[in-house]
Amino acid sequence: KPSFKQKIQNSSHASSIKEISTMILIFVMYFILTTYASITAQEIASEKGSKIMEIIFSSMKAIRYFYGKILAVFCVIMTHLAIYFVGGWIFFEVAARTKSLAPIIKKYKPLIDGVIHNLVSSSLLYVILGVIIYTILSALCGALVSRAEDASKATQPTMVLTMVGFFGALSLQQSPNNLFVRIFSYVPFTSSFFMPIRLVNGTVSPLENTISLVILVVTIVVMLIYIGKIYGGLVLQTDDIGLFKSLKRGISTR
Repeated sequence: KPSFKQKIQNSSHASSIKEISTMILIFVMYFILTTYASITAQEIASEKGSKIMEIIFSSMKAIRYFYGKILAVFCVIMTHLAIYFVGGWIFFEVAARTKSLAPIIKKYKPLIDGVIHNLVSSSLLYVILGVIIYTILSALCGALVSRAEDASKATQPTMVLTMVGFFGALSLQQSPNNLFVRIFSYVPFTSSFFMPIRLVNGTVSPLENTISLVILVVTIVVMLIYIGKIYGGLVLQTDDIGLFKSLKRGISTR
C-alpha cells in the first residue's frame, strides 16, 4: 500500500520571517550609523583642533594613520554588533531551558530559525560594507571642520544619506520588485539598505547580487585610497573656511 505524506508550509511564518528579518537589518544599520557617524567625525575634529597631528604626521604617513583610524572604528562597531549577537544567543539558550519560556521558544522556533538564517546570510555582508563606507564618509566630514563643535554640522551629508536609505527601505520593504528598490540596490550608499530587502524576499539573482557587491567594494576601495591621500592636507589646515573650501584646499595640497 503506497504511503502518502503531505507537508504544508505555514505561509504566515514565511511572510513574518521576511518582514522581521528586513526590519532588524534596516534598524541595525540605521542605529549603528547614526551612533558612530557623529562619534567618528567628532573624534577626528577634536584631534584636528589640537597640535598633536603635526607631531604624529612627522613620524608616520597620514594615509597610514587614516587607515588605522578607520580600522579602529570598524573594530569597535564589529565588537558592538558581536555583543548583540552573543547576547541574543545567550538569551535564547537560557530561555529554551526556562520552564515558563521554553514552550514559547518551541512554538516559534521555525520563525526564529528563519530570521537567524536571513541575518547571517549575504545580507549581513551588506551591513558590514555599509558600515565601512559610511565610516569613511564620516571621517572625511570630521576632517573638514576646524572645531569639534562643528562635527555635528559636518556630518549632515552622512545623516542625509542614512535617512534616505532608512526611510526609503522602511517604506518599500513590502515591495522588493519596486523600480526604486531595484535601482537603489546598486547605488553604493543605499545598496546596504535596499539589497537586503531583495535578498530576504528572494527576488535577486546571484549575478545581480555579485554586481551590487562589486560596485560597493570598488567604491569603498576608491574612497579609502583617495581620502587617505588627501587626509593629511585636510587635517593640518586649521582655518575655518567652510566645508567645500576646506575640501578644495585639501585636494590641492595632497
